[in-house]
Amino acid sequence: MASSAALSESMQRITTSKLNFLKDQHNAYEKKKQATRDAVQAESDLSNQLRILLDALVLHDVPAAVTDLSTDNVGRFLNQRRNDPSVSTALLQGWKIDLEKCLDIKSHKYEYASLFGQLVTEWLEKPNHVPALQRRSSSDSSEDGSQDSFEPVGRQEMYDQQRQWESLVFDAKKKSDPEAIKAYLSTLFGSTTKSKKLTKSPLENLRVRVQDFDLGVFDMQDVKWCINGLLKVDLLSPTKRAALSDIKDNELVLEEMVDVLNIQLEDLDSWTWGDKPVAVESRRQVNGKYRVYMDEEILQALLLQFIGVKWAVHLKDSFVKFYHSGAWTQSSYRALDRKARSRREGFLGTAARATSTVRNERRTDYERDYFLTQLPSTINEGIRDYADNGWVCANKDVSANEVVWANNDDSANNDVSNKKAPANIKQSPAEIKQSLFHLVTTESLLNTSLYGSFTILQSDFEWFGPSLAHSTIFTVLEFYGVSDRWLKFFRKFLEAPVKFIQDGPDAPTMIRTCGIPIDHALSDALGEAVLFVLDFAVNQATQANLYRFHDDLWFWGQEDVCVKAWETIEDFSSKFGLSLNPQKTGAVQITEGSSAPKLSKSLPKGEVHWGFLTLDSSGQWVINDQDVDQHIEELRRQLLACKSVFATVQAWNVYVSRFLASNFGRPQNCLGQRHIDMVINTFDKIQQRLFTESFGASSMADYLKRIITERFNVKDIMDGFLYFPSEIGGLDLRNPLIPLLLVREVEGTTAEKERRVGDHKKQKYPKEWIQEAFEIDEAYYETCKKRYEEGNVISTSDKAYRPKEDEPFMSLEEFNLYREETSTALLNAYRSLRQEPTVKDVGFTSDVLAALMRLPDLRETSSGIHSTLGSMTSYYKWVAQLYGGDVLKKFGGLRMGEKKLLPIGLVTMLKGEKVRWQG
Repeated sequence: MASSAALSESMQRITTSKLNFLKDQHNAYEKKKQATRDAVQAESDLSNQLRILLDALVLHDVPAAVTDLSTDNVGRFLNQRRNDPSVSTALLQGWKIDLEKCLDIKSHKYEYASLFGQLVTEWLEKPNHVPALQRRSSSDSSEDGSQDSFEPVGRQEMYDQQRQWESLVFDAKKKSDPEAIKAYLSTLFGSTTKSKKLTKSPLENLRVRVQDFDLGVFDMQDVKWCINGLLKVDLLSPTKRAALSDIKDNELVLEEMVDVLNIQLEDLDSWTWGDKPVAVESRRQVNGKYRVYMDEEILQALLLQFIGVKWAVHLKDSFVKFYHSGAWTQSSYRALDRKARSRREGFLGTAARATSTVRNERRTDYERDYFLTQLPSTINEGIRDYADNGWVCANKDVSANEVVWANNDDSANNDVSNKKAPANIKQSPAEIKQSLFHLVTTESLLNTSLYGSFTILQSDFEWFGPSLAHSTIFTVLEFYGVSDRWLKFFRKFLEAPVKFIQDGPDAPTMIRTCGIPIDHALSDALGEAVLFVLDFAVNQATQANLYRFHDDLWFWGQEDVCVKAWETIEDFSSKFGLSLNPQKTGAVQITEGSSAPKLSKSLPKGEVHWGFLTLDSSGQWVINDQDVDQHIEELRRQLLACKSVFATVQAWNVYVSRFLASNFGRPQNCLGQRHIDMVINTFDKIQQRLFTESFGASSMADYLKRIITERFNVKDIMDGFLYFPSEIGGLDLRNPLIPLLLVREVEGTTAEKERRVGDHKKQKYPKEWIQEAFEIDEAYYETCKKRYEEGNVISTSDKAYRPKEDEPFMSLEEFNLYREETSTALLNAYRSLRQEPTVKDVGFTSDVLAALMRLPDLRETSSGIHSTLGSMTSYYKWVAQLYGGDVLKKFGGLRMGEKKLLPIGLVTMLKGEKVRWQG
């Protein structure tokens, strides 16, 4: 859209104007500063020299660089000197040196502001994005003599993966057996009987709800949330994304779009993709894989987003009600039966009725965080991007444009401190993947402590999106009761005519006959409608839950239950025409003690992976060095491909501080200090291999300084310039080690450790949390036993067991037999293991603290470093203290450039763009 280009040009003109003004101001100040130095040189009296310097500092509004130097005090001391020789010449000489240093402050600010501006200009003039096709220059000729031809650009693996994708989505023979699927569905859902209080079965109610779909019509707010949803994912090209960003605040354009989109809704039965094929493009992800995106027209994308989100929300609501219908059964491995419950009530009375238990916590967590998490619960939530924030499993083909531990922002400058969404706020997909990792680890600790063993299996569907047969989708939708009208629309949506951009203008148009297009809300709705069947099937076979994120499958517990789950998964896969990925399928058994675990032959062979971690038979997660080595090489390639310093910073922030950090796992109590140390050592290895061996530098900071010196002839770059936020004149380079050091067990001398007692509690080993819970339970047992023996047990249930006269209290073994359903102490341990280690903030020195208080507060700035200390993240507190002392000496404060002279608006706009990886 022309206005988007105009906005970019306007920002560039504003930046150019700022830089020109900056240059003029800098030159003018240098002349005045030189005049001041000349005046000082010409004056023989030391006191008068100081007065000249003081006048210049006041005239040019230069702050004192030395914290213990007050220009007002120096003026008063000079007056004292006139009549009091006790103000020595040595004191005056020291003040002169300090005041001359202060005179250089403004020069430093101009120099670094100028450098900042040059780096932004470089970023703007040398973008990294390379078109998928390059037109040959007029001086080149193709083999047929024409000069208007195209050359493909991209690595061979892009074309290899593209051909694999084509072999799936254009396979007209790829079909499932509808009759077999119908029989499977009838058997599965037919087993759910209606309650005596209900007039319909759970399946009948589900069908009624699914059929009761109301699409509604567009209004302006609908267009806005559709635009926001499309901007969250990587569907559209950068040009169209820029156009959408421009449109969303233009109410005149939005009103016109509402009218056009409602006209299309009125004639929805006649909807098609249009006369031209939809462009599709292979885009490289940070993990080295390629994904194929459809780049439809903006109006088409908005219409499909509206329909897709409405259907996704509707199906989610229908499935959640089915979940609560009584058809879904969940119980602990060792569940309280009626007899055991009666005995507990007889011996414990009202104390037997525990509601705060691990069993109840699991059910609550599953529904909130893991049940159909790909589908939104509200229209404002929009599409749940599977690749959100860039987390990936090893070798998983997903996006990495948005990697951060606990943030859903799509720019590359998010805070990387250890944060988790509050319990009442829905977690982002990236947080869900992290929480699943922590849940698996916690369940391993709990199960081995309770039952002596723990089994986990993992799998996913190979090429799920491209290989999902249309016959499977429509058989399932028909079973749910979706109307013929909508089935026809869905078929037209799935059978899209497409053409690869990479294949040039003469590429043939192909009709999709299999699979669902990526990053469409409607694709999510259709895919989850099919996979909901698997969720329910596993539940019915095991009375436990399959933990699934899209097509990533996780199940754990005791071995016999895992065998049932795996048999169900295999049966579903064969019936529904899907293939399990052998590279992502495996199982591990963990046992308490030294006995070697023996995995059942009925479970899949292979390792269990999460991100770049592998789970060993001792229950420890170990970083896969081979994965890391591959990404070191790829990171080297991506950094070398960056054409500007800012692009290099962006690539590092996304790839290392967010993508790699996320795939190593966020620290939590269930992982212990060993995990933190392992990740720290791995980052050390990455820097050694990447910079020392490849670039001849000692670190990323050293590498950036060399680039800046080579390109801009600026030497002795301050570290603070690299790491401070852009809003105060820095490049906002991220350090992946700081979040780890904030929660690492503090080291030091014995005396230092003793002094820290009371303000820094030593971190526990993971198993200690559970052992402490067991000790609390044993103490509570003694309390209950004493109460029983004293005749103080009160039972309000007529069905409670009646102990015989002089019958001894239940044994400790029986008391502890059902801990998952009875122990509040175990629940507290379960929760504590899934919390982050205590963060130990750095302390501010008096000079840095005073400088922080001179900055704007959080209401006035978006900078990570500001004067609202209570809201300042632990990460930026560390950065401010680590580099603040040197910055203070050079700039007289923590701001390295005046905001009015820095092109912050342009930097913010450029940072908001998604990173496009070279490939």
